Amino acid sequence: MDLTDCLERVLELRNAPLPRTDAAVSTEGGPGYLVLDLSTSEAFWEDRSQANEVWDQFSQDFLGLTEALGGVWGPAESIDLSPVLDRAMRGEAVPALAGVLSNFVPSVSAWRFEDRSVCVGVGQWDSELPVVLVAAAGEL
Repeated sequence: MDLTDCLERVLELRNAPLPRTDAAVSTEGGPGYLVLDLSTSEAFWEDRSQANEVWDQFSQDFLGLTEALGGVWGPAESIDLSPVLDRAMRGEAVPALAGVLSNFVPSVSAWRFEDRSVCVGVGQWDSELPVVLVAAAGEL
């Protein structure tokens, strides 16, 4: 991970225009939110032997990025997304961004602003899929 590049990309999310309608839905966002993959590992289809090492590295990258962002925006709020996933699975309405992230990121570090939250987290959609360091902006 290139910390400087990731930091710049996350800082841009603070003022980036958020998609307004369903027509803007893509793999990078949806109505009212944006999600960026900052770093992605290889998939683990055939060999899971490196999975723990990869998670450790991505967790360290996440902490370094959170610390760097904290130097700009102040301390982050830690948000557990498992209650969001539970509510979504019961059919309750959840904010779109929180719902998307809760499917593969267990928690995020977030900074709240008047018009949006900006957050970073590490996740994995499935044990065989890549580990991803993500940044996102929208309503949590």
